[in-house]
Parts: sequence; C-alpha cells; structure tokens
Amino acid sequence: MSKTDDIKRQSNKIWLAGLGAYSMMEDCGNEHFDELVYKGQLFEKENQTKEIEAVPDSRLDELKVRANQTMDRIERAFDLRVSSTLGRLGISRKSDLDMLNHKIDKLAAALEKISVELEKQ
Repeated sequence: MSKTDDIKRQSNKIWLAGLGAYSMMEDCGNEHFDELVYKGQLFEKENQTKEIEAVPDSRLDELKVRANQTMDRIERAFDLRVSSTLGRLGISRKSDLDMLNHKIDKLAAALEKISVELEKQ
C-alpha cells in the first residue's frame, strides 16, 4: 500500500491530529507547532517529488475476473433453459421468426412480379 493510499484512509485521523496539534500550541507555545509544520512540509515535499506508483490490487482483480466468468456461465445456462422451454411450449425463437420473415418477403416479391406480368397481358 502506498503512502498516498494510507493518507487517504487516515484523513480523519490526520485532521484530528492537526486539531490536537493546534490545541497543544496554545498549551506549549509556538515552538512545538513550528516543528510540526516543518516536519509536515518535509513529508509533503518528499511525497510530491516521488512518482506515485499505482499498485494493482491483484486479489480484487482476481475476484472481478471470477465474478465475470460466473456471470457468463449463468447467462449461458439461462439462455439455454429459456430457449429449451420456449421450444417445448411451441413458441418460436427469434432466429426462426427472422427466417420466416425472410421467406415471406421473398414470396411477396415473387407475387408482386407475377402480378405485374399478369397486368401486362
């Protein structure tokens, strides 16, 4: 885990630590507060100059892949069962209806052609 990720996760604690440091300043004086500010500036400078490297969470990636594979298997199984059930009920599939519409279009075109030839006679 990078320092940036750690800082993001601990942001509320950091805020509270800052408030605590501010209240301590009232008790102990500016000397301690100035030291904390200086250390914070050094820390910020060091982390801004370093190239922040995004480390992939391999466990999360693995879980995503497994979830996608499971969903694909469920989807295929569902499609097969629905298709099978529709076939048993005598309900045509989309591919069957598309093929039937194509045949109807061909028949309509042939009838139109014959109709035009009969009108010419």
